[in-house]
Amino acid sequence: MKKSTLAIILIALHGIVVAQENVSVTLTNASSSSTIPYADIYNQTSGFTTSSNENGVFHIKGALEDPIKIASLGYISEVFSIKELKQRKIIRLVASNEYLKEITILASKRQNLGIQHIDKLSLKLQPINNAQDLLKTVSGLFIAQHAGGGKAEQIFFRGFDNDHGTDFGVFFDDIPINLSSHAHGQGYADMHFMIPEIIQDADYYKGPYELKNGNFSVAGAARFKTKNELEGNTIKLEIGDFGFKRGLLMLDLTPSNRLFSKDNFESAYFALEGTSNDSYFDVSQKFKKWSGVFKYNVEMGHKTSLSFMTSYFTSSWDASGQIPLRAVDAGIIPWFGAIDATEGGKTARFNASVKIATNLENEQELTQQLYFSNNKYNLFSNFTFFLNDPVNGDMIAQSEHRNILGYTAAYVRKDRIKSTKITSTFSGGFRSDWITTGLNTAIARESLEKVNKNKLQETNYWAYFKENVLLSPNLVLQLGTRLDYFKFRLEDLLNAPVSGTQDAFRWSPKMSVFYNPSKDVQLFVKGGIGFHSNYTQAAVVDKNIHALPKASAVDVGVEFRLGDKIIATASVWGIESASEYVFMADTGEYENIGASFRKGIDFSAKINPIPQVWFNVATNWSKGVLLDSPSSANSIPSAPTFTSTASVIYTNKKYQTSLYLGSRFMAKRPLIEDRSVMAKSYFLLDGSITKEFNKFSVEIAAQNILNIKWKEAVFYDASQLKNEVLAVDDIHFTPGTPRYIKLAVSYNF
Repeated sequence: MKKSTLAIILIALHGIVVAQENVSVTLTNASSSSTIPYADIYNQTSGFTTSSNENGVFHIKGALEDPIKIASLGYISEVFSIKELKQRKIIRLVASNEYLKEITILASKRQNLGIQHIDKLSLKLQPINNAQDLLKTVSGLFIAQHAGGGKAEQIFFRGFDNDHGTDFGVFFDDIPINLSSHAHGQGYADMHFMIPEIIQDADYYKGPYELKNGNFSVAGAARFKTKNELEGNTIKLEIGDFGFKRGLLMLDLTPSNRLFSKDNFESAYFALEGTSNDSYFDVSQKFKKWSGVFKYNVEMGHKTSLSFMTSYFTSSWDASGQIPLRAVDAGIIPWFGAIDATEGGKTARFNASVKIATNLENEQELTQQLYFSNNKYNLFSNFTFFLNDPVNGDMIAQSEHRNILGYTAAYVRKDRIKSTKITSTFSGGFRSDWITTGLNTAIARESLEKVNKNKLQETNYWAYFKENVLLSPNLVLQLGTRLDYFKFRLEDLLNAPVSGTQDAFRWSPKMSVFYNPSKDVQLFVKGGIGFHSNYTQAAVVDKNIHALPKASAVDVGVEFRLGDKIIATASVWGIESASEYVFMADTGEYENIGASFRKGIDFSAKINPIPQVWFNVATNWSKGVLLDSPSSANSIPSAPTFTSTASVIYTNKKYQTSLYLGSRFMAKRPLIEDRSVMAKSYFLLDGSITKEFNKFSVEIAAQNILNIKWKEAVFYDASQLKNEVLAVDDIHFTPGTPRYIKLAVSYNF
């Protein structure tokens, strides 16, 4: 009797082992047959999650009868057994615009826990007309263009005036875009090379809680992902007010998913964009831009995929600069005029990346990426006019040439300890920047005198581990720590004694807890440390200041849904930073004025009251203080205090028409520490209407519909005009766009 019982148990165990199957499946769009990357795959029996790769392929293990839920934003979710997946190999999902049904609040079912999930909806819903609009899809994020269209935008987010990216990280196919020790600003993140039509997806983060983001990601980060294939070829032409012209060509190079291989799935495409714009300033901006992207993907067998991407971008422009308010009030120059009309610049960036992802045994994954970037930058600015040089003026020329080499490896494994499911990530890599920067005085873009010239090398070695622990179906713990080591090297080509090196370390532990009291409510608490690196020059010269000032942050919030009509998130947060930068007009750089503390409240919601209508709303309040300053003068200059965005979107599938109307409001904010000078608030309305035909689509878009007179970038500092004998403290600003209308026509073939 005992032998027979043992035999039955062994046979049963053998059956269980045999029934465990590894399957590889490709997800495609049911109507176009294009693949679907980044879909969430959830084993409803084992609780394990994964996602489809860049080519729409996913690998999952389970018993033959295990139900596997497949969900992707914009498609109807479906459930298949492992047995069905094994037989079908290709799953075709049906597109749907009922997005809220496809978003899960349950932490245990989400592959990318911690991202701003509902912000991803904005990429599907609102019109994206240029690279700057990509950032506007982050709820609570505002941008400002200083002048000329060629400089990276100024980023306002979570109470931070991030300058051009000091505390907000930007990534493009996992290539870091922020440039450390940049000639114009620390963490400079120029996104103008991105072609918005090829962006497939994005992950958005608020706070420094994501371990992989690293440097420059204190306030948050955005990781943009490009499409891996096109659904066809496209020619797009745009024309607008103020001499705006844009052309776009996108070519699918693998309509049959074959290029070099006869057996393996392949996809490749090429996109080319050209833009020219005189803009609305009295002096033509003569903005010209070219961007090109080539991307190739291949499945090398059943376990490994390879992705190669290269892009090139170049632009040039004239600029009217930031003008003094007193000159406008006195009638010296008009609202869109200039004190020095010879400002401007040119820039170029080249990127190349190779990524290999391999699925190992027992649901393990290994991803490796090698990337290279080259950046060239020249900018002519005049912030103070005739303050320092009453004869020639105060124009400065900032320049840099940079090469970046980086490598990232990430190993992911999934384990079970009794009823606890653990997903572990171990990652490491390096990034090394070789930089030559220069600062000269100039007149009418002709250099006069060298102020500084440096050769810099900055290398960042890093490693982290991250544990995602499913303690129960309703409770997930996410924790880990990151170690960054920086090596700074400075060679001052004008003042040799200043040269030297410096090392710096930063531990960045992080922990988050996600709890679901119900399937439609998720509570979360997040805590962690982030950092931004200082300039190499500052790190080497002043060794008493930590080269990697830390920021400690905490978030407490809730994400919830009300049926299939409303999804919203709200949080209370605080961030204490060891350093705060303010703009210094004399040099066109930012100076550290000490530690700061910010607190705030974020709220955002998307409402779908009827199938064809969407309402979006986001409100963000924050207050920041300088901890090393007296209470009477401790406000953070230029830091936003209250912002709000709202929009309504209407789509009509029968008539293939969509309408968009959106608003942006930024409240007044202090420009100096004692709040005696404030930047005025502004409220703007934008809109668009799109009509699709068989192979054509037509869009009419308008910015600043109400034709509001507003200031886009605002600073308060000293300057001196030609006819003045003393410096004057004044508001200096770049005027925002007046009413602007644009027509776009696309042809798909």
